[in-house]
Amino acid sequence: MSETHSSSPGGIALVSPLSASLGFADAISGIAATAAQREREQRLPHEEIAALKALGFGALRLPADDGGHGVSLRELFAVARDVAAADSNIAHAFRNHFWQVEAALERREHPFHAHVLDLTRRHKTIGLSFVESDAKAAGARPSAVLSRLEWDDRRQVYVGTGDKVYATGNLYNDAFVGLAVESRANGTVQYVLERGEGVGTGDDWQGFGQRLTGSGTARFRNVVVKPAHVYAADPPKAPEAAPWGFTFHQVYLTNCIAGIVRRVVLDAVEVLRARRRNFYHGEAAQPADEPALQALLGRIRAYAASIEASAVRAVEALQRAAESRGTRDDYASALAATLAASEAKVVIDDLAPQVASWLIDLGSGSVVSTAAALDRHWRNIKVIASHNPRLYKERLLGQNLLTGQLPPTGAFF
Repeated sequence: MSETHSSSPGGIALVSPLSASLGFADAISGIAATAAQREREQRLPHEEIAALKALGFGALRLPADDGGHGVSLRELFAVARDVAAADSNIAHAFRNHFWQVEAALERREHPFHAHVLDLTRRHKTIGLSFVESDAKAAGARPSAVLSRLEWDDRRQVYVGTGDKVYATGNLYNDAFVGLAVESRANGTVQYVLERGEGVGTGDDWQGFGQRLTGSGTARFRNVVVKPAHVYAADPPKAPEAAPWGFTFHQVYLTNCIAGIVRRVVLDAVEVLRARRRNFYHGEAAQPADEPALQALLGRIRAYAASIEASAVRAVEALQRAAESRGTRDDYASALAATLAASEAKVVIDDLAPQVASWLIDLGSGSVVSTAAALDRHWRNIKVIASHNPRLYKERLLGQNLLTGQLPPTGAFF
């Protein structure tokens, strides 16, 4: 079966006109063509991610006159969805970077965020170096201060050591940001650490899906942070500001799943075209002419369209929230966005694995070979969906209707 995907006769395309107009068509198509091979070989996509960086993928949101592509938030998600359709590992690996850029665009006058934007302008990507434990008590709020920078008087630099668990994308990032306690004043600072000596390059991620995101442990051992790259912490938000600051993260992941499901549709077309033998009890000589299989392909297409529409609805709500920031509609639009994100996740997390399973039904025994790696779609969907489980979203949505209960405000909802 061919691993190239452009479009089907029904008009479902891997690459959107937007991505093509921005110059990403060849890169995205190339990523799609080699995705199954990378999966089989467990080959981390360093070259593919580097190629996207060079094209300015990480700088999509920067203004065109500032080294970026000047796209809107909704357009960012549209291009990221195309990349997820090609290889969801690669799209997922950029999530933390894109979030840092969004935060920096809001506060670009602050030197820390100006530094992030400067790195982005130079086609660098930024990850996280917060030192975390994955053993949090149920209901406990994670500490805001998760690491420490010790002053080295001899070298006149700061030195830090720690581990970041679930460090998605860090293997591919050029710099890392975090909060720390600065040893001289014993106060909280934020810093930018550029990749160098002491930054680990190992991959211990053991997930059964999204295997190539580098989502294991990022290790930092006596890394050096220049004093000029240590900054005052951001001031607290104004009391009237909307408290839901992490909706972006959830919408981004749900958007990645929508991209995978689009790829399932394209793979389903090729699977059915490639089948040469029908079951003896079928009604047609060729599987592509079999009514039952044509109907299943139609079902896959319809469900995929609904999944993508649900994701786009959440993206649109996030776009409106971004446009309302700082206005009197800030609170209401941010609340609407986090509820829309929850609604989309509940529906998509439920339906997307089913669509991926139907792909196997469509191909039957002819597609279970590891050579095609079609099982990766189901596995990748389930691993992405495991972030912030939908059960809690379902409960919140019900509570909100019954009592007006508001969503949690932390990063892990």
